[in-house]
Amino acid sequence: MSNLTVHTGYNEEDTFFIRYNLIKHNKSKVDYTEEEKFNFVLKDEDGNILGGLVGHTDWDCFFVDVLWVDESLRGQGKGQELMQKAEAFAREKGCMFMRLETYSFQAPEFYKKLGFKEMGKLENFPKGFSHFYMYKQLN
Repeated sequence: MSNLTVHTGYNEEDTFFIRYNLIKHNKSKVDYTEEEKFNFVLKDEDGNILGGLVGHTDWDCFFVDVLWVDESLRGQGKGQELMQKAEAFAREKGCMFMRLETYSFQAPEFYKKLGFKEMGKLENFPKGFSHFYMYKQLN
């Protein structure tokens, strides 16, 4: 194995192969569930998207990948409404936790008001801000 080389760049097939083999390894160690992706989308009467939550479930956890609400609707409870819908959905799916990441310039206090707890924080990332790792226990 002395002829190993590291290739730099991005290749979709290589990425799929690496991810597939990691999942195969993980499945040999722990019960594995199939990831399910979900969107909760706020639209106006014309069908324009004014907010939404993108998430997925895996290992009995609902991951909030993205939460966004248009500036025109901020402060009107729409973000909270989306989070409540996602939480109800997560409970229906039997999830034990919800997880998310946010930045100090986004909404850590918003999530804390919804019952999320900080499980980690990376200071000065990005520079001048903090990166928060948060969770909420559902059971």
